[in-house]
Amino acid sequence: MDRRYQVFISSTFTDLIDERREVMQALLEMDCLPAGMELFPAGDTDQWTLIKGVIEQSDYYLVILGGRYGSTTEAGVSYTEKEYDYAVHIGIPVMGFVPAETDEIPWGKTDKSDAAAEQLRVFRDKVQLKMTKDWKNAEDLGSKVTRGLLQLIKTNPRPGWTRGDQAMTPEVRAEIAELRARVAQFEKKEAESSSAESSHIDERFAYGDDDIELNLVHKGFYYKPVFEEGDLTYTWDEIVEVLGPFMIDEAPESALRNTLNSHMLLEIQNDPSNWAQGWGRELAEISDKSWGAIVVQLRALGMITIGTKKRTAADKSVYWKLTRAGDAYMVSLRAIPSAVIRME
Repeated sequence: MDRRYQVFISSTFTDLIDERREVMQALLEMDCLPAGMELFPAGDTDQWTLIKGVIEQSDYYLVILGGRYGSTTEAGVSYTEKEYDYAVHIGIPVMGFVPAETDEIPWGKTDKSDAAAEQLRVFRDKVQLKMTKDWKNAEDLGSKVTRGLLQLIKTNPRPGWTRGDQAMTPEVRAEIAELRARVAQFEKKEAESSSAESSHIDERFAYGDDDIELNLVHKGFYYKPVFEEGDLTYTWDEIVEVLGPFMIDEAPESALRNTLNSHMLLEIQNDPSNWAQGWGRELAEISDKSWGAIVVQLRALGMITIGTKKRTAADKSVYWKLTRAGDAYMVSLRAIPSAVIRME
């Protein structure tokens, strides 16, 4: 499988332009993916955050030292040294390239400050504690990078990058095929379980003409923020008749609650005699406790179950659907017997 490696190149810039160009050319000839400051796009992203991200994505890290310590952070550490320390910290394999003869570096490419020169010396000593190679000029550096990176790859294997159409190995294909077979088997069992589902409700629990008292909360308009409570009594058959049709093909819980709220509010508007003045003109909602009681009872009866259709990650709603028993029961309630059909 063809594999390419992303290689981060770290160095001072203006004094090593030709050297960086040679290194990039060497990496490209090795089918590697060079990454460095000249490739970073301009933007609003914090520069150090961007650099860290690129280092983290790289397989190998090369640091090239010349005659300058380079621009420094507020803490007085050069960006080159900061990059090097970060690569070492996160475990990226590193290799350093240091000048063979520091005295032969042109005066215009060296630090003029004794303090900066001393920082460079200390940094060079740090780099030489790990794998390093000496270089004499740009061309020599390019060849040293080629040989050094080959050695680094051999001693420190990394994941690298592969084309998407080449990334799937025979082992991965076999694993995917096995997982697909398991999914198919699970779906088959689920279908068999669904078909074997009872067509009768569990009559150990209240249903039919048994009553349930629903607690309602009355919320006034924004200019009249009153909160009152009242009760309406329904039979379980009335609850199933109102909600059942909406759960044939799964429905979000919020929609079901709104359906029941509208039904109850219509009853209040039609017969407000037992209610406080104003309830018929404003909003009445079923309380959370009463709604929870409905859901628990219908589940206990075996009439409803949680929906299983695939939805988007953003959809956090709870969906409910009728079971085989719930559908049969709802149909028996809502279907019109043949005896009352009028033929014209």
